[in-house]
Amino acid sequence: MESSPGNALEVRGLTIEYGGLPALKSVELSVGHGRIVGIVGESGSGKSTLASALIGLLPNSAKITQGNILFDGQELTKIGSEGFRDIRGHLISMVSQDTLSSLNPVLTIGEHMLDIQFRERIDFTEKRKRALKALQSVHMPNPEERLSMYPHELSGGQKQRVSIAMAIMTRPRILIADEPTTALDATLEVEIIALLRELQKEIGCAMIFVTHHLGVVTSLCDDVVVLHDGLVQEAGKVTEIFLNPQSNYTKNLLLCDPANIKERCRRLPTMTSPYERKIEDKESAGSRIAIDQGPILQIEDLVVKFKKPFALKNLLTRSTPAEIKAVDGVSLNLFKGETLAIVGESGSGKTTLIRSIIQLVYCQSGTITFFGKSTLTKDLKALAHIRRNIALVFQDPVGSLSPRMTVEGILKESLHHGSENIKPKSDEVVRLLLLVGLPAAFASRYPHQLSGGQARRVCVARALAQNPQMIIADEPTAGLDVSIQGEILNLLSELQDSLQLPILIVTHNLNVVRHISDRMVIMLRGKIVEHGSTEEIFSNPRHDYTKRLLASNIHSLPES
Repeated sequence: MESSPGNALEVRGLTIEYGGLPALKSVELSVGHGRIVGIVGESGSGKSTLASALIGLLPNSAKITQGNILFDGQELTKIGSEGFRDIRGHLISMVSQDTLSSLNPVLTIGEHMLDIQFRERIDFTEKRKRALKALQSVHMPNPEERLSMYPHELSGGQKQRVSIAMAIMTRPRILIADEPTTALDATLEVEIIALLRELQKEIGCAMIFVTHHLGVVTSLCDDVVVLHDGLVQEAGKVTEIFLNPQSNYTKNLLLCDPANIKERCRRLPTMTSPYERKIEDKESAGSRIAIDQGPILQIEDLVVKFKKPFALKNLLTRSTPAEIKAVDGVSLNLFKGETLAIVGESGSGKTTLIRSIIQLVYCQSGTITFFGKSTLTKDLKALAHIRRNIALVFQDPVGSLSPRMTVEGILKESLHHGSENIKPKSDEVVRLLLLVGLPAAFASRYPHQLSGGQARRVCVARALAQNPQMIIADEPTAGLDVSIQGEILNLLSELQDSLQLPILIVTHNLNVVRHISDRMVIMLRGKIVEHGSTEEIFSNPRHDYTKRLLASNIHSLPES
């Protein structure tokens, strides 16, 4: 059995099961030479399972029950792990979603790139030259310096560039990119997309791009495959599928993308209710926000400094590592019932700022008051009280939940800290689960048994367990498909409406900001460069960086 001459790879009738349950069902896929194919769908649709099968990285619990994967005259379902070792990283390369876990923390970037070339019979000097050239090809700043650095010393965008450089070093025939732009800011996302397109043309490979972001598919891909529940719903050219979808599932998926909604919607559509939109005008927003009561949270001239990592040169020169101002003179207010969005590129100081509010990082100067009382207190009891009233929903939901505790145990622990009741009752846990849209049966589950959207709901439930007076959400929609993203944001909006909670949200997603935030703050290199109402900033940005940021915003519907 051979693939068609015009295709670099073909998948025919592929069925994969986990414990007898199908994850992919008779999937058909053709990747033409030099073409970029996007694979989209909700979480659990089978996208990552398909990508893993193509590179021979399926877990032991997965089983291919039928179908073929044809590449370069080979039937990949028959070659086994030994055969894949000769192909993986050489003929078929992969850019992983999670760069932090895909890079060995004890190896330098140079050692990573030398290891990729283990098949090459060339000396060390030549391998280093190739590594340097690969970093230069992905436009890495100061590439020679980066070779001696460790992964933790690089930004998220830099680690992503390293992963791409490693993937293209061997000039593969097929490059698989699994959510490579997740959690990247808008400007960096555009850069990575342009880089991938440039490199794909340079080495002449085919590319498979797995993503939740429909706009990225429009910007980068030639063809698209829409997956749902392990089945291919539609496949074809991006322009044809997105402008004239035939499947109801594809139609609803596009309707759920906030990038395609022109009017401001406090309640976003989801796959379960794609036509339900709650449009909010200025009058209703004004009645929700209690400006006349004064700010609940007030930050004045806040400064947070970090020392650069201690390097060998500091020891040789007997010098002290330089300081970095992560937050530089920031001032802002937050009112009751208001949603304030903090936006900016990676490394702008957004997360540092919100962590400083509850003293998860140390502030060198400035003031932070919450209901008129300083949050920068040294009184541990007073600090504990503040932390009970300011709930932080972390960016990494699974990582912030104890893997050894059930959902019930996690929520009971928060309930205990929020009251004098030593043994919180199970019905309180059920109440919290129902409040965030989860059935009572989820109480017995562990974090690893939850999907990304379910884990985020548990994190919101944990935040609400202590009856907070304010919620801080750090990238609450990162890595989520448009439907689950809508569900999480709708949940936060509903809680805000019912409890009049002020919400401080940090996000890279400008399409989300446009709908849910009342005001927005733009940060750059630790400073606020622009702030104002969301409507005003989107319609009339003043700062050059804001203009560049908004210009980078990607929409999912191609121009007809």
